[in-house]
Amino acid sequence: QAHQEADKRRDPALRERARWRRRRGPSGGSGRACGLGWMQSLLAFVSSRPRTSGLYGCFFIGCLFVYRSLQAKQTGTYDFVLTLSAGLQALAFALLVCDTRSQVAEGLSEKTLWAFFIAHVTRLSTTFWGEGYVPEDNTGDVYLYQMLEVTGVVLLAYKILTLSTLRSMVDVGQGLERWNVLIGMVVAAVVLGWLTKSTGHNDYFADLSWMTSVWLEAFALVPQVQLLASSGGQLDESAVHFACVTLASSLAFGAFWWKSAVERYQEFMRDGYHGFLFGIVTAAAIRVFLCGVYVYLFVKSSKSLGLPGAGKKGEYELCAQEIEDEL
Repeated sequence: QAHQEADKRRDPALRERARWRRRRGPSGGSGRACGLGWMQSLLAFVSSRPRTSGLYGCFFIGCLFVYRSLQAKQTGTYDFVLTLSAGLQALAFALLVCDTRSQVAEGLSEKTLWAFFIAHVTRLSTTFWGEGYVPEDNTGDVYLYQMLEVTGVVLLAYKILTLSTLRSMVDVGQGLERWNVLIGMVVAAVVLGWLTKSTGHNDYFADLSWMTSVWLEAFALVPQVQLLASSGGQLDESAVHFACVTLASSLAFGAFWWKSAVERYQEFMRDGYHGFLFGIVTAAAIRVFLCGVYVYLFVKSSKSLGLPGAGKKGEYELCAQEIEDEL
């Protein structure tokens, strides 16, 4: 037995196996404990955030159903990514409306919501009646892409109405953002849309409107990033879901148009769509970049990280509580 132990010490493979067994434990309980801990964390999240869990669950079931029944045309093999992007953005707005714990959504920019709202309405004014820029698969038979955009518009309208009403009642936060930023974004989006539009709808104003909406959606998070970078105040930590899902939507949008640009580069160049190719790729890159900066600033400033101000009610929330007490 002593000789066997000496052989084990000399053999590197046996020594490494013995070390792995000691780390793993006598019965492999470490792996089971990890899995059990993950399940307990998931159940705790579901019990503490039922509406958030329900929204994620419904979205997952919907994605699974669409994927199993998807029938794409040869020219639209990856168009489902565009639908996924619209679905993720609608989910982000739903999470913002249904799961925001603070009534006044501390740290949330109204002008960003307005930019998203204008961009969605502008795009819907073209995709509902035109066949350009919509997914070429069987989801078009039920107008799934358009309905997801309509859902986003309704959710945004509700959030803007409730947010502006509550903030204006106590005159709090009205001077933090200025309309000239939003107006400048809209003007820049129109100019860039005019310079980079294509002929997807074969209609001048429809093509201009669609490309304008792409640029405006790319710039939409500028007020939000500016607000987080300058204020450094309170945040509603539940809005982290909105931040992360918006980033996922932007990544899906960027991936779709990047792949399209790579695969159809020669076609775009031959047909003279240099401006459109540059515009759509640049707008997608700006959108992803701003979403990434937003998530970074949000995590950096979040109350849940125990930074200064964590666990205390901010100015918005205190005023909202006063309104509730008076009512």
